[in-house]
Amino acid sequence: MTFTASPAASKFLRIHAYVVMFFVCLLSVTTILKIGDVQYLELLLAADLPILLLAFAMSGFRVRVFRPFLRIGQSYFIFLVFAFLLAILALRQDFTLADETFLRQPLVVTVSRVAELVLDVTYMLYLASCSKEDEKLCIFGAKVYYWTAIAGGLYSVLSFPLNYAYGVALGTYGDSHRMRGFNIEGGPYGVYLVTVIALIYAVHRKGWLSRAQTFWGSCLMFVCLIGSQSKAAFFVLALLFLFYLVWSSSGWKRFTLIGTTALVFLVAAVVVDLPGKIEVYEQASNQYQKLSNLRSEDANFVMGRVAGAVLSPRMIAAHPLVGIGWGNYPLVRDDPEYRRGSSFSMYPGDAPGLGLIDYVVELGIPLWVYLTWILMKPAYYLRRSGADPRVVALAALHPLVVSLGTHLNLIYPWAVVALALGMGFNRWHAVQETPAVPVAKLD
Repeated sequence: MTFTASPAASKFLRIHAYVVMFFVCLLSVTTILKIGDVQYLELLLAADLPILLLAFAMSGFRVRVFRPFLRIGQSYFIFLVFAFLLAILALRQDFTLADETFLRQPLVVTVSRVAELVLDVTYMLYLASCSKEDEKLCIFGAKVYYWTAIAGGLYSVLSFPLNYAYGVALGTYGDSHRMRGFNIEGGPYGVYLVTVIALIYAVHRKGWLSRAQTFWGSCLMFVCLIGSQSKAAFFVLALLFLFYLVWSSSGWKRFTLIGTTALVFLVAAVVVDLPGKIEVYEQASNQYQKLSNLRSEDANFVMGRVAGAVLSPRMIAAHPLVGIGWGNYPLVRDDPEYRRGSSFSMYPGDAPGLGLIDYVVELGIPLWVYLTWILMKPAYYLRRSGADPRVVALAALHPLVVSLGTHLNLIYPWAVVALALGMGFNRWHAVQETPAVPVAKLD
């Protein structure tokens, strides 16, 4: 994305790109910094958006766009239009839990998520475009992301003794002493650490980190990953490693790796007693109606995954094609059609916590499939261009983490994809771009 600007304006925009990159890579992983439900970074990006629009206007509404980036942006536009239309259609439902918070009202909650996604996509493509044209910007962003992770990891490690001995909840918290860095919980923190590990090995391949930084940084990240006790993080890491092996090999080696990895997954499932853990959820779901009434104040029974495992299939069965509306789960979960005599803790921020099932419930099956394809597009384009498999794997993290429970509007996966696109397409500078024409002609 290149604006037609004077030398002075171009210099300002270059500085602007560095400032935005700094705050995105710094604040996207510090989720504890927020006002209510809104993170500091979202407020900064919303305040910065008029600057981009002004630069666009001063360029005569003309911009050069790298074709793969343009196609990604168009795909997200189509998704947002359909998500909004389905949310309007969802107004026919009974909203049994209308929270007093304005941003959690029917349709408003969808509009707020649409606005968040507009910021995510806009700044992902903006930073990817700037990084594609300026390798130093990409290096800068990768190092900010790396050193922020190092700071968060050291914060967790140093606060562990305080939590263990005195119960002080800082970078380590809870009775199980889980590490969370600058995040709110250990689960999301563990998934974030996987993105850091993938970034470390991608940028080390390009020579942006020394051997010492790669080794000690990786050691710290793996220590914190274990300390986060995030099951989803280990699953994401295993899948990512499998994808990398498949993409970096060919012929019989590829099939051997797939078979070996499948065997390792099977053994690991037996070792951690995965069938037993699944059975626990199944038993809780089967007894849900009884338990939810007997323990109506226990969030472990009336909220989260146990409740979601019962309610989500009922919602999907009732609205398989159009869903219940993006963001509407906590507003319709008490509908008698889904509740069927069970009890609920009336907390407006509940979610099924079942990863991709959350999006099937709210978007419907067709739009969820389309969203998954869009999330895969950056990795697909990078793979087609012959980018390094490590960079492709970095971009492939986004659909993986979203499918396993990371909220779509969390910004750090978008930052990682922006860096991956910048690294992967930097050598394609000034190639395959659209001419500088009015945006109306780009549709």
